[in-house]
Amino acid sequence: MVISEVVPIVFGGLVPGFLLGLLAFRVKSRWCPRCGGYTHAVPPPAEGRR
Repeated sequence: MVISEVVPIVFGGLVPGFLLGLLAFRVKSRWCPRCGGYTHAVPPPAEGRR
């Protein structure tokens, strides 16, 4: 019977936090809208990671 009291409390805290996280999420623009290239300098891959 304790679980039936705890579950609404947990979800009552998780749902607003999840929704606030969705609203606060911003995607940084990594791609140029005109040419499709990177907007930030990308370092070349390391020798061992090709």
